[in-house]
Amino acid sequence: MLRNPWFLRLAPRPEAPLRLFCFHHAGGSAALFRRWPAVLADFDVCAVQLPGRGSRMIEPALASIPELVDGITPALLPLLDRPYALFGHSMGSAVALALAQRLRALGAPLPVHLFASGRQAPHRPFPEGSLRGLTDAMVVDQINTRYGGFPPEALAHPEFIALLLPTLRADFAALEDFAPAMDAPLPLPITAIGGIGDACASPERLAPWQIYTTQPLRMRHVPGGHFYLEERIDEVVAILRETFVRAPRSPDARNAA
Repeated sequence: MLRNPWFLRLAPRPEAPLRLFCFHHAGGSAALFRRWPAVLADFDVCAVQLPGRGSRMIEPALASIPELVDGITPALLPLLDRPYALFGHSMGSAVALALAQRLRALGAPLPVHLFASGRQAPHRPFPEGSLRGLTDAMVVDQINTRYGGFPPEALAHPEFIALLLPTLRADFAALEDFAPAMDAPLPLPITAIGGIGDACASPERLAPWQIYTTQPLRMRHVPGGHFYLEERIDEVVAILRETFVRAPRSPDARNAA
C-alpha cells in the first residue's frame, strides 16, 4: 500500500466494512486519533494529517478550509470504495462538513454519517475573539483560557510552542474566514458531540448543525471539556458503535442535489 501523506493509518484495515476518516482540531495533528485503531478494530481508521504538523511539519500550513479540501479530495476519492463516515473535532468538524459538501458537488459517494465534535455550526459568527494581531504570549494565553489547550509539559518548552504557533495561527485564520455552502442540506445523518464542560459545545451551540442535514440532528454530550476525546475514548467508541448498529448503506449511493 503506497503511503499517502494526507492520512495516518496506524493499523490499515482495507477490508473493514466501514472506513472512518478523522479530522483533528486547530493546532493539532492526526496523533489525536492514535488510540482509535486499537479500540475500533472493525473500522478502517484513517486520521487526516493536515500540512504543517506531525509527519508534514516541513510543509506550510494552509490558512483556508477550501484549500485544505482541495488537497484532501483527490487523496480521499480512491478510498471511497466502501461505506465511510467523517468525524471532525473542533476545526476538524468544519473541514469534514466542507469536504462532504465538495463530494456532493462532485457526485461522489457521500458518507453514511458525519460526526461534528466540539464546535458550533460553522455558519454561525465566530464566537471567540480573533487571534490576528496578538503577540505569541497572548495567543498562548487565549488558547489556554478558551480550551485548556497547552499541557504544562508543553508550556515548559518555549521552543515547542514557538514551533507550533505559526500552524495554530493559520488554523484559526482558516476557521474565522470559513463560509460553508448554504444551499441544500446534506442527505445524511449528523451527530453533534460535545464535552459537558466545554463552552464551545453547549447544546445551543451544537443545535444549529441541524441546518446541514435533511434528517433530525442527533446531539450527544459526554463528561469532559474541549479535549474530552483524550479522556473519554470509551464513551466516544460507544457512540460510534451504537450509530452503526444498522448496516451502512451502499458506497454507490450518490446524491448530487
